[in-house]
Amino acid sequence: MQMVWLSSKTTVPRAMAEAVERERLYELLRNNQAKKITVVQAPAGYGKTTLLSQWFSYSTEPVAWISLNTSDNDPIRFWKYVIHTTSNITQSNMYNTLSSLLQSQDPSTLEFLIDSFLYEMSQIKHRICIVLEDYHLIENDVIHQMLVQLIENLPDNVHIYLTTRINLPLPIAKWRVKSWLWEIDTQQLCFTFEEIKQYYENKNLFYKEDKLLSHVLNTTEGWAAGIQLTSISKIASSKNALIVDRTDHLQPSITDFLLQEILNTLPSSIQDFLLRTSLLQSLEPEICNILTNRTDSYTVLIELEKKGIFTVRLNSNQPLFRYHHLFAEALQIELRHRYSKEIVSSINLEAATLLHNKGDFIAAIEIALNESEYELAESWIIEHLVDIFQTGQTATFARWVKILRSNHYDANFEILVMYIITLISTFEIVEAGLLIYELDEKQRIGQWMDQEKNRGIADIFVTVKAYGLIGMGKDIEQATEIIQKQLEKGIVGSRWDHIPMQYNLFEHKILRTSIGSKGKFWSWEQSIPFAKLFRETEFKDKSMTAFSYGVSAETMYEKNYLDAAQSELEVAIKYGHSLQDPGLFIPMYVLKAQIYVLNKNYIAAHALIDNVMDLVSEKHWLNILRTMKARCYLLEGDMLRTEVELRKAESKQPFWLLAHVRFLLAKAKLEEALKTIIQVKTKALQEEQVSTIIEATMLEAICEMQMGHKDSAVKALHEALSHGSAYGYVRTFLDEEASLNLLKAYLKMRQKNKKISWNSVPLSYVELLIENSREADNLLDLLTPREMEVFNLLVDGATNREIAKKLFLTEGTVRVYLTTIYSKLGVTSRAKAILLK
Repeated sequence: MQMVWLSSKTTVPRAMAEAVERERLYELLRNNQAKKITVVQAPAGYGKTTLLSQWFSYSTEPVAWISLNTSDNDPIRFWKYVIHTTSNITQSNMYNTLSSLLQSQDPSTLEFLIDSFLYEMSQIKHRICIVLEDYHLIENDVIHQMLVQLIENLPDNVHIYLTTRINLPLPIAKWRVKSWLWEIDTQQLCFTFEEIKQYYENKNLFYKEDKLLSHVLNTTEGWAAGIQLTSISKIASSKNALIVDRTDHLQPSITDFLLQEILNTLPSSIQDFLLRTSLLQSLEPEICNILTNRTDSYTVLIELEKKGIFTVRLNSNQPLFRYHHLFAEALQIELRHRYSKEIVSSINLEAATLLHNKGDFIAAIEIALNESEYELAESWIIEHLVDIFQTGQTATFARWVKILRSNHYDANFEILVMYIITLISTFEIVEAGLLIYELDEKQRIGQWMDQEKNRGIADIFVTVKAYGLIGMGKDIEQATEIIQKQLEKGIVGSRWDHIPMQYNLFEHKILRTSIGSKGKFWSWEQSIPFAKLFRETEFKDKSMTAFSYGVSAETMYEKNYLDAAQSELEVAIKYGHSLQDPGLFIPMYVLKAQIYVLNKNYIAAHALIDNVMDLVSEKHWLNILRTMKARCYLLEGDMLRTEVELRKAESKQPFWLLAHVRFLLAKAKLEEALKTIIQVKTKALQEEQVSTIIEATMLEAICEMQMGHKDSAVKALHEALSHGSAYGYVRTFLDEEASLNLLKAYLKMRQKNKKISWNSVPLSYVELLIENSREADNLLDLLTPREMEVFNLLVDGATNREIAKKLFLTEGTVRVYLTTIYSKLGVTSRAKAILLK
């Protein structure tokens, strides 16, 4: 299901005709051009929105305007609106390009999303302005972290505007010091005497002398909303005092004034219209007609706007309006005061139902929860649960579940099981474990899993529990036993069976994902029984099983079981294409190319990568493939092509960064290489990414050795071996050409030094690595890359003519190559040479 886009959230509010042209503030905004961000901060009613809407009405720069509300406290929903709106105003394809990343709340995915968004904006040739209105309504720390990441890496052509009532949980002081920030505050937003005078003249309000305007200025202290109130209630002519309290919360004095001097002066039918529609975040005449039993809502809204009754028309092709926040809050207070609880609830639920029927189920569920209509909210959550997961809005779903549970509502089992999946996906493992225990207890007491209506979701719960154990690095034997019992009972289908699960959205290696346990793989003996339960049963066609082949292939490669790895990856590739999931087949093709490289079959590796690049369009997958090409060129010794591919693929992903490190090491830029290694390693340690920790630390050891720091090199190698020995890593060490000498030096040091602190790495593990390194250092290593290409084609059974054609050589040149190859290998015939393979 496509997300329902609310145009009222992404249109620039239209300034009123009588609005004052505030040239002094425009000048401030003109001076912000060299900054990254402008923050307009003041309490409610100071004209923050009006100022920016006026400013952009004169600007030719495209502006992505997003009006925020509490429903936007979901990282995926928040950034979907930001990226979709930015894509629209720049007439670019960036939303479609990034849409595959807008599905997961995984922290790594969200960080990569911002990096990708930054890249896409940097490709736009003109200036972009992004306005986040009412950012004070955002309380989600993840969104704050992502916004900080965005702002601190913002391209020069992008400027962000934030409006807020309160101080924001952002590093404002740091941005001031760096001169990234431009601020407009309460004092600057306050109306001057001349501006009040201009406003009254624009409104055609009569006043006898300037003293009256001075009275308004002194009374309101330049507060825009207070000045507007005086003009509506004609206080200016009566000199009645206006009591205001410009705090963030709506105070009784303001509420009373809004109600007594504005609402109560209107016809009762209009009062009823205002009260009944006050809950709507955007006012569409059609919805207002149904909610108020009228047919003239458009006329009413136009009249309210003309009279300045705190009603704003949005700049949209459709007739869209909204109430000023202060006015809406006052109306909602009066709604509850004037009508009984039952009538208020009825009005709100009717509004919720209208929104739900219109497709805005997010707003509908929010209203139902606010009205404590938990059963209705639950029914809508269940109805749209699949849509919520397919659109990635699981943070919103989690917040709803927390509201239900905090109010002791016994939520539906499907909701609770999907909540467990949400918790695991965001690595809230402890809370997920507690809920699993809770559902196990409910099964023990009430046997909910045995009830026919729950059997489908019960099956999902069992599978989630088993994979949760594995993902948490716990007992795989227990997980195997759980699945075995489930199979004995028989699998029951559910509506989730055909919903593809996104296990990998951007990683080059499946072992870096949660389904790959971040590189914490099990021994072959432990994992075979578990794998068989999926491969030889009703689970065999599920995406989880498909990814298990990918995890197995990478694990087998890492343990140096190359034939087994090759077999597993071929199956995984078939699954990946069947599921149309690049998150599976791209890492497998990268692994296949790695195996080609291991055999020095560079032509096959490049051909494979080139063919795969035609299968995908997303930049992050293309960057991974280009990075693999760069690694191939580097091993061939082609520094120029290596640099070209690295420039094309540049990103902040560990795969690219460590490929760049190897390039820097080859160019002897050791200080720069070490700095990048430490950056990657630090992040990997924070994320507990075992495979990346080992790889980065191994490269750290090599770099230190090249710098002549032998002690530091051995220490770094020990750290890498400590992590590697826990899981049996082999190829990460063997794939680095400089590893053998380092391992020998380490073994020699260990044999001399008997300190207990080194015993975390078994000597037998080091000896195994050295032995495997020596086996790799065989006769075939005597061949040049070109000779190896000829040899591989020879092994494949190609004739001299076929070899010549594929390598663009003459048959005579091929014969010369074969003579040299036979000489190096110590053989006298084709057959004997092939036996060495």
